[in-house]
Amino acid sequence: MRRLLNTIYITNENMYLTLDGENLVCKLDGEVKLRVPFDNIEGIVCMNYIGCSPALMGVGMRLEV
Repeated sequence: MRRLLNTIYITNENMYLTLDGENLVCKLDGEVKLRVPFDNIEGIVCMNYIGCSPALMGVGMRLEV
């Protein structure tokens, strides 16, 4: 099955992205704002400086981050 238009756009400069198991987790000030299964994501676009966990960067090599 082909996934279409499954791109996450991060526009908040204080957002932190991390990987929790098989989920992409977006945190703002330590509070989880978004949790999405990583397999459903086709790309991540960050508009500002953003923090990412090393685990997410390793898995993110499959995407066009």
